[in-house]
Amino acid sequence: MLTPCRLAAAFVCLCIAGCGGGCGSANGEPVDDDSVADEQSGGETRVPPPRESEEIIDPGPAPVLRVVGEPNAHTRAVGIRIENRGDESTEIAGTLELWRLTDGVWRAEGSVQLDLRYSCEDEVAACVTLAPGATYLPPEWLGSVGRSQCACEGCAAAPAGSYRYVVRSCNRAHSVEGVPFEIH
Repeated sequence: MLTPCRLAAAFVCLCIAGCGGGCGSANGEPVDDDSVADEQSGGETRVPPPRESEEIIDPGPAPVLRVVGEPNAHTRAVGIRIENRGDESTEIAGTLELWRLTDGVWRAEGSVQLDLRYSCEDEVAACVTLAPGATYLPPEWLGSVGRSQCACEGCAAAPAGSYRYVVRSCNRAHSVEGVPFEIH
């Protein structure tokens, strides 16, 4: 399935390459989109097979969010704060990404799983809706690798360094990078 970005790139390529020969028939006349001349069948006109259609999905506007990691002064835990600063409700993905600054480049920390839910007992929803002006405070990240949000026996401490949370829209078309924070 083509994503909106790949579909747009394919459309641009078709627009650039599709009319290289003048976009007409052999005699220079425009070709009717509903029929195609078939020289080998004596000039008869036949209807081409249906085109594979891809629905273009509008990703909508990017959410206006502020994403903050709030380190706990007494532990390695880092609170998660997501504020909808827009005028519209927004849907965000039910998982949160953690990125770490390594050699001057932000990279996703794939060894950490963070879920957006109100408490550790709640199920993780595929998407979370935030009303305008709402603040979402899921359980904090414990500062360790693995499924390290509520309780994690045997989880190793995450390396010290600069981190940030990244929130994705529910349709995954947009991402919002959080304010960087440090853990020691």
